[in-house]
Amino acid sequence: AVAKQRNASWDDFGRVLRESISLLGFWMTLRYALIWLLSYKPFKDRAFDRRHNTDTGGMVPTRDLDIEDAATKWQSNLYLGSPTRVTRHIIESLEIHYPDFTFVDYGSGKGRALFVAAAFPFREVVGVEISRQLHEVAEQNLQRYRGAKLSSEIRLWCGNALDYALPDGDLVLHMYHPFGPDVLRRMLEHIRGSNASGQRRVLIPYLFSIGVAKAVFREFPEFTRTRDEVCFNNLYRWTLYEVSCR
Repeated sequence: AVAKQRNASWDDFGRVLRESISLLGFWMTLRYALIWLLSYKPFKDRAFDRRHNTDTGGMVPTRDLDIEDAATKWQSNLYLGSPTRVTRHIIESLEIHYPDFTFVDYGSGKGRALFVAAAFPFREVVGVEISRQLHEVAEQNLQRYRGAKLSSEIRLWCGNALDYALPDGDLVLHMYHPFGPDVLRRMLEHIRGSNASGQRRVLIPYLFSIGVAKAVFREFPEFTRTRDEVCFNNLYRWTLYEVSCR
């Protein structure tokens, strides 16, 4: 007979604890439990939402994204809002004159990174999101947001990122590992093509900069890696790339 499969979850802490002790022993289980209890859990981070009356938290797995085309869906990564401190640090580290740049967040989801970016005086802040479900949550968040005054206008665009026509002028293209390698490769081709005849500067801060993404960027020598910042939590390791036609 085949035993009925059970899905373990950290939300079922008691069972996880019991089964971990039987598997690892008491002391090793205690060590891992302390690490987990003391760690930052991004999918439970509601600090921004409590402050601003929004809904930008939680995690939406790829399987739950409402994307009709199967190939596109499985090249899209899950939604998980980055901590506001991380986004703010990245933007401040760019050392640019913000009014010269449009900030575009690919895979903007519920919009948390957009609100952080809009606290800076960018020419405009744009969220590009393929999921209609997440896009509508972001629209509601724009209506509900309260708190600090925003210095930039936020615009939301729903559709395939490859169909989004990049605005003129200098750009910050923020990516929190939104695509699988096949789509990322096509995105870089799209960005490169948009830059062919323009005299502008394009910065791409790439958050959760893992090897598979770096390998795709290496295929495009026009995208120069200018910064590579590490972190104990690999979710927040980020790399800055620059494309310049000047």
